[in-house]
Amino acid sequence: MVKVFGQLKNKIFFFLIIVLIAQSYISAQEKGLVKYLTMEEAISRALEDNNLVKSNKYAIKKANWDVKRAWAELFPVLSFNTKYNWIDKQTFAERDFRQYLPPELSSQIPQTVFQESYYSTFDLNLPLFNGVLLNGLSIAYEQESLSEKQTKSVEHKTVFSVITSYLNTLKNKEIDRIQNEYLNLSRLNYEKAQRLYEANRYSQNEALRWKIDYQQQKSTVANSKSELRSSLLSLSRLVNAELDSNTVIDPKILNNLDLEKNKILNFSEKAILGLVNLNDDELIKANASLSALKSGEEISRLMHKNSYSSFMPNINLSYSYGWRENKTIDFDDYSPKNLMINFTMPIFSGFQNYTALKSTFYEYKKNQEDFKDQLLNTKLILNNVVNNILNIKTQLDLLKSNLDFSKNNYSIVERQRERGLVSNIDYIDAKLNMQNANINYVANTYSFIISIVELYYLTGKIETLIY
Repeated sequence: MVKVFGQLKNKIFFFLIIVLIAQSYISAQEKGLVKYLTMEEAISRALEDNNLVKSNKYAIKKANWDVKRAWAELFPVLSFNTKYNWIDKQTFAERDFRQYLPPELSSQIPQTVFQESYYSTFDLNLPLFNGVLLNGLSIAYEQESLSEKQTKSVEHKTVFSVITSYLNTLKNKEIDRIQNEYLNLSRLNYEKAQRLYEANRYSQNEALRWKIDYQQQKSTVANSKSELRSSLLSLSRLVNAELDSNTVIDPKILNNLDLEKNKILNFSEKAILGLVNLNDDELIKANASLSALKSGEEISRLMHKNSYSSFMPNINLSYSYGWRENKTIDFDDYSPKNLMINFTMPIFSGFQNYTALKSTFYEYKKNQEDFKDQLLNTKLILNNVVNNILNIKTQLDLLKSNLDFSKNNYSIVERQRERGLVSNIDYIDAKLNMQNANINYVANTYSFIISIVELYYLTGKIETLIY
């Protein structure tokens, strides 16, 4: 009986644990906490859920409807109008001239003034020539193009930011792992030094040296954890999901990115410099941000051109089909028709037209200079990125050799320390050299990959890394 009760108790306990784990998992999912993330999923999440990407997609839809609205302003406008009018008795008596005529004559003249009257018309208005509307159509099309280019620019920047943030997170995780390994080693050495000091086999100075080393390593680990939290927060913001230190970040990078990294590692200096050998037109076409800025410059040119429309005439056609104004709301058999072509030519507007023209001209020139400046900045950044790639590529071999040397030197010093052939200071220096060499190699490896991503982002080829 006791045995059966014990088995039942174990089953109930196991069942409760399963339920608690399931509830915890469901709760995490409801809160948006991501437990496992790959680089592909991070990019996909950002392109689907990032608020700025969504905003620009709505901007495209708005621009599409703005084009339709620009066309709609060229179409005729048809409206139905009806009017009710009431006048007081005295005014009515003064206006109705029939009261001054003999009865036999007034009865033969139709009434034209009523105390209560109704008047209804169908009115059609059509612009035959309007420079503002015609230029507005060109501006609307260019705004549509600008919205599409801006959306592409935001998507490229989002992908670049996500990949960069993801790589920084991987780098900080790796550095944090290395620092924790050294922290454990420092703790063991410190504890051993304390035991030897208590056994009068170490001097107080030697014991304090290991304590300082341990404290320094704890401070370094705290800093690496802070860097990791910051990179996770940045990545979390970009993918619009909750990430924490328990989130598993898949260390595997994009296949195409890995291939490009290995390919560029084998490139000569001339080949790497040739990656940015683009003329201005090619760079503007490739770089989504520059392409959007160029479109913005074109819009300012069209706005300046549109200012000339204020000096041009407007021609409109109006057609009205109405019913006689009388005391009943019913349509009668008399329907006056009116066709009118209206020609308007501005002669003098208090210099409003001229000042608007000059204002849009200098706005256009300002945008021209802003674009040229951005083009030069982009070319400068590109050259810096390429130089950085060359610099890191050259250093990676050196850093790898230095890491191998540091590891080998540490192994030798560690064996010699066990035999009492080297001092604690020499041992700590060897450990720090290996630690720094390891961290430098990891940091520069990720910096090299990030520089490649930035190169592909600036040259408009970042999509080739993910598709």
